[in-house]
Amino acid sequence: MAFDGTWKLDRTENYDKFMEVMGVDGKLAAQDNLMTIKQNGKQFSVHESSVFNASDMVFRLEEIHEYSMLGIKLVGIWRRLGLKLEGNFNRKDNKKLLKTEQEIAGGELIQTYLYEGVEAKKIFKRE
Repeated sequence: MAFDGTWKLDRTENYDKFMEVMGVDGKLAAQDNLMTIKQNGKQFSVHESSVFNASDMVFRLEEIHEYSMLGIKLVGIWRRLGLKLEGNFNRKDNKKLLKTEQEIAGGELIQTYLYEGVEAKKIFKRE
């Protein structure tokens, strides 16, 4: 599948501001540098690792699931829209919406986040 593989963080756009609005130390968040994705039909397994920690997440498209992003607990759903994955998640602490999108474009995996009017991107290259 298109998302399968190991992806290394190449660059970010506006990520420090996004992390500030989320209430997370952006310097720690910027250390997320490797992501391995495996897809089996509607099920995705994602392993993220950095110098400071590692996390695993398994989810199925169109099913509600919970996960933690840098210590923030979220609940929501992933949907496929063509070649993109779109996620809508609410923070468990304040119920505010985090929108996220993943797409493969030009050989890169682009993660886009939108929270409280602040948009940020993490761009990965396949290892």
